[in-house]
Amino acid sequence: MKSHALRLVILLGVASFMFFGYQCGSPEFTGAKVHIQQKNFPEAIRLLEIEVKKNPTNEEAWYLLGNLKADQGNLEGMNAAFNECLKISPKHAADIHSIRFGKWGQSLNAGVNLLEKATPDSVQYFILAIAALKKGIEAWPDTSLTYRYLAYVYNNKGDLDSALIWFKKAWAVGKDKESIKRAGRIYLAKGDDHKGKFETANAVKLKTLKNLEEVKKATAKDRVKDFIGLPDSTKKGPKNSNKEDWIYKAYMLTLSFDGDRVVDRKWGQPAFKLNIDSTESHLAMDQYEQAMETLKIARAADSTDNETLNALLKAYVESNRIEPAVREFEKAVKTDSSKTNHYILGVLYRTLGKFDDALKEFKEANRLDPNDCDVVFDIAATYYNWGVDMIKTAEEKSETNDAYKEKFRAALPYMEKVTECKKDNADVWETMGTIYARLGLQDKAMKAFDQADKIRKGVK
Repeated sequence: MKSHALRLVILLGVASFMFFGYQCGSPEFTGAKVHIQQKNFPEAIRLLEIEVKKNPTNEEAWYLLGNLKADQGNLEGMNAAFNECLKISPKHAADIHSIRFGKWGQSLNAGVNLLEKATPDSVQYFILAIAALKKGIEAWPDTSLTYRYLAYVYNNKGDLDSALIWFKKAWAVGKDKESIKRAGRIYLAKGDDHKGKFETANAVKLKTLKNLEEVKKATAKDRVKDFIGLPDSTKKGPKNSNKEDWIYKAYMLTLSFDGDRVVDRKWGQPAFKLNIDSTESHLAMDQYEQAMETLKIARAADSTDNETLNALLKAYVESNRIEPAVREFEKAVKTDSSKTNHYILGVLYRTLGKFDDALKEFKEANRLDPNDCDVVFDIAATYYNWGVDMIKTAEEKSETNDAYKEKFRAALPYMEKVTECKKDNADVWETMGTIYARLGLQDKAMKAFDQADKIRKGVK
């Protein structure tokens, strides 16, 4: 009996010792807690790192280790420890969220404050803001706001490539609408930059091409001289006529005049060509296409944002994607029947040669705002372009008819109204003169052409 009792006491003692040992943990864990109380944090971290290697299921050790790493600013280490802690149990989840949120908020606020101070002359603030915001991303990598502000820093610093990376990351992480819009606009800006370089490098050649395009039927002799200069030689027409030819050898071009106006132009062989370096133009097109794809995403995320819609329009137009642009604005006028949306859709239809559809949109824009002179001008211009298109079609088929005159007559009242609100615009008066001439109203045509010439020469 006495032997059994003694045995029981021994077993209880062993059990008590085992329980006490479990409570206190390993020497490393116990020592780490002591060093934390003594504020000897480096030693506490060293011991906790040994402990979690020996006992990776010690949730408390992982939590304490994460806490200490957070206080040291080692946010990557903090997250690694906290993640291991949460794998074992959600016991400390609320505290971990609070610590992460606090570290994130401190870094974000610091980054934003530094960004507000940064200017092109104070690059150091940009550097410090980037460092602070990257700390915020380490603390809480799942929030898109930090990525967006980091993109703002790079954008303001002028590093658009890096800004793009972080705006797109903000969209990927949290579907941040503002970031995807900004990314689209950056692509547009990069496209404009390449386009500007292309136009600058080829300015003289592009101007020559534009001037040659401006010389067409009904262009006055003085305007021809302004555009392409005097001819290399001239050839008079039949006696007692006002006909003559102007020959430009450099352009392989012959202009035929009847009186003061061009009546025909002929190109020689081989056709005149300018060698233009299109490298920057191709780069611009690539950026515009990237802008188009990015802004389509932004548009889908927020279909009510007209700023994004107009940016998308620019991307479509610059990428020569007119038909997709039409589809976008066909949807836009259904959700927002504004003057602007109808006007833009009208311009797009006219670009595609859909004159009837264009007129419907312009006239709706005119109904919404009868005093907008630009809308009135575009109604007239659409009838005018329609008439010119009919003339070209008839010439290609070697047909002769006066069907085009109906369109010029329709343009007339609108263009006459435009001459009242744009009375100092020489192009308006020249278009007016061309319409009169096409309708056989020669006296009115000459007066309109004269008015255009006076405006260009500054004569009142």
